[in-house]
Amino acid sequence: YIWGAAKTTTPKQQQPSSKEDDNTCNNMPPPILECGVYMAPSTIGNYSNLGIYTGLALKTNETIRFPEIAIPLLFRNFDQHPPNSLGDGTLWDRYIWGAHVADLDPIDDFDRTQERSVFVPGVGCTVNSMLDLQNIHSAQGSIYDTATVPRNHPAAGSFSPHHSSQTVTTREIPIGSELFANYGDGWIPNIPNVAVTLDKHLDQADKFVQHYEEWLGKIAKTFGDTDNLSSEMLQKLWTMARSLHPSRDFSVLPPKMDWSRVFELSAEKKKKKDTNTGGEELSSPTRDYWRSQFIRSIEWLQQYGKCQDHIKPGISTIPNAGRGAFASRALPMGTIVGYAPLIHIGEAGTDLLQFTYSSSSSSSSSTTNRNNKKKYTKPELVINYSFYHTNSTLILTPYGAGVNYINHASGGRKPNVRVQWPKEESIAHKPDWLKENVRFLRDTTGKIGLSFDYVALRDIAKGEELLMDYGPEWEAAWDQHVTNHVPPKDASSYVHSSQYTLAYLKTPQERQKDPYPPNLHTLCRPSYTQRPDGTYVFARALRQDDQYVSCEVLERSHGDSVTYTVQLSLSNNNGSNNSKIVVVQGVPRPEGIELFDKVFSQDMHLPQTFRHPISIPDDIFPETWKNKL
Repeated sequence: YIWGAAKTTTPKQQQPSSKEDDNTCNNMPPPILECGVYMAPSTIGNYSNLGIYTGLALKTNETIRFPEIAIPLLFRNFDQHPPNSLGDGTLWDRYIWGAHVADLDPIDDFDRTQERSVFVPGVGCTVNSMLDLQNIHSAQGSIYDTATVPRNHPAAGSFSPHHSSQTVTTREIPIGSELFANYGDGWIPNIPNVAVTLDKHLDQADKFVQHYEEWLGKIAKTFGDTDNLSSEMLQKLWTMARSLHPSRDFSVLPPKMDWSRVFELSAEKKKKKDTNTGGEELSSPTRDYWRSQFIRSIEWLQQYGKCQDHIKPGISTIPNAGRGAFASRALPMGTIVGYAPLIHIGEAGTDLLQFTYSSSSSSSSSTTNRNNKKKYTKPELVINYSFYHTNSTLILTPYGAGVNYINHASGGRKPNVRVQWPKEESIAHKPDWLKENVRFLRDTTGKIGLSFDYVALRDIAKGEELLMDYGPEWEAAWDQHVTNHVPPKDASSYVHSSQYTLAYLKTPQERQKDPYPPNLHTLCRPSYTQRPDGTYVFARALRQDDQYVSCEVLERSHGDSVTYTVQLSLSNNNGSNNSKIVVVQGVPRPEGIELFDKVFSQDMHLPQTFRHPISIPDDIFPETWKNKL
């Protein structure tokens, strides 16, 4: 058996067999546990839905625990939702990154800027953006590793090999602070009623505050001192002044100001300037205000948030299961070990979450991809991490931290975790949605309104693997897949580039004795200039792009540095299969030449990899959602 995704329990096993296993029979709530990362309502308004907070004080360049999975999404470009869905599923727009963020491979061998999207559930897709007030770099890269599952095993390609995507702090962060990434300057200005916290706007706001403070000083002369101005009067004056600047450029002007703090900063700055000891390094009142708004108490986070670091990823104890989820601390029965909002697709999920390949995964180049008539369509990998019901078109994809690592309780093991709807209403879970029909979910494309709690069915020890039951439909699909599985022909010779160490690229004589694995090929940047004698030499471009051509090494030279003489195959762009051949000397690695995986050659792209969603238990699935009866 194999397992590389979060799964749920079958209807039969969801009914606890004894009071000891039934946390619903225990009226005593589980104890409040320590937590380093929380998911809770964002400080920047309802439009932003949820945010991520730290339960610990963090230093600069510290990694937020724990590293996360990165799931490739081929069905859509980062900035363009497929038009065939007619809007259904556009909620995905808010929870994806460009594939390069997680160091995923492009979808074209030659134009390596061509990419799709990546889904980094947990911190990676929940953090909000505050532009230049960011305090983290989110979803930083990933590591490719199939967790020792061989290419000829039925499990190959059924889970994402991309893991350990990290979130790293960019400054010291106080305990209870919301974490913010930077989505780029074009994201926040498109959101209504949200402060556009670009440095230029923050600086402009600080200047406005400074001028306003000077104006207050003149007003204060009437009263003798600013201390004689009441807080109520100061606020009324500020509200009036702020209303005179309604543009988005002044959206960062705080609605309220701590004027005693503003006067204190001003006095400190003036003192330092008068004594030639600086002053410019002092924090700005505008930035002070916004950063203070981003902090919540631990008590508030415990009340309104859900812990996101009870789960730690690791290699599963189940053979050939890939990675699994492990308890990072002791988790008493009834503990919400994981919490995940759900991205919903109402009716178009089956058609939307699939990808058509233009050739077999062993294609030698993008030209082959374009000319090869052999095509196959298969469900997206993310379907293995999504929930469904056999009587409904609804697809729900969880994005809580760690939950997508939870494996199936196979081989006589019993589940120790199950999913259930949260008992309380929250910003990301609306119980009324459970009474609506699928058309309502199809047409609700602007916000999250459903979530899962992953609840401990018994006491779980620290370091114990968390397991669920995937359901009978999943079991039947897996058994059939194992029965019909045929290993790919290249299974014995395939080596991913991350596991293929090579000090130097091989010459023709070396390749004849020891060829590259069939899934690897050399590509070159066509960057060269012609010498007076008519020969060509590599020329470094001022702006290096990611356009490549097919090439092969002819010779290797060991001088001050290793360079290669290569033969480039340049397309004539006239529709023919003929190529112009150019021999270029002095080509360095990796600037001019490198060994790459052929596009779509990895396990997850094989035509017959296992794909099946997770069953939502019958006892929690609303009757109104059953539109396939």
